[in-house]
Amino acid sequence: MTQGKFISSINESIDLLNKFKLLKSKGPKGNGIYSEEFLKISKKKNIVETYKCAIKNEDYDILLKDESIIQFQKKSDDLRYAYIQNPYIFYSKEEYLNIIYTREELDEFSEFGIDELVNENEYEQFLNEQRLNSTSNYFRYDCSPAGYEPLIHSYSHFHIGMNENTRIATSKIITPLKFTKFCIKNTYFEDWKSQFVKDPIFITEVIKMKHDCLPLPIDKWDNIETNDLYLL
Repeated sequence: MTQGKFISSINESIDLLNKFKLLKSKGPKGNGIYSEEFLKISKKKNIVETYKCAIKNEDYDILLKDESIIQFQKKSDDLRYAYIQNPYIFYSKEEYLNIIYTREELDEFSEFGIDELVNENEYEQFLNEQRLNSTSNYFRYDCSPAGYEPLIHSYSHFHIGMNENTRIATSKIITPLKFTKFCIKNTYFEDWKSQFVKDPIFITEVIKMKHDCLPLPIDKWDNIETNDLYLL
């Protein structure tokens, strides 16, 4: 994948997240630039500590409204994408207001905007007090020639969860946009489902996302791998 296609696909990912109203902000560092602390902590396979470190050091390329993060990294032909869902129960400001006020009180405050009704310090404290989300997702996509061995260590693969030995092979090189689509569908399912109602031609975008994925190098996909479970 060329650098130009990589960056273009990240920009398309941002557009897609905006369409779903999930985007909060872009990371401040530039794609694939992460702190030494993050690189060290992420090797310990503790998703909560990894997430906290990434948030503290702004080690992300995209920050979502629920404080989940997405990372995109390209070094030569090596690719690494990661989605770390906020491991804590998250409430939007709208949901928070419905917790602290009755419906009658909210009706009385109807002339005020959400930001006028929410005390930011109290809201942040409320979020910090939430328990862990036992169903939070961690997805990672790797594409690298290092260690490639058919049926043992695929060239292009997904990790679901922190177990390094859980690898789901892919028969194509996944674009950042395709990865983002995967994260939305498998984490924000109600938003995903409703998009097809709001935009009947959205399916054409989904089809294009798959077609934009690139074939693997001929020496990085052995026909024997088609006998195993794989994506695409």
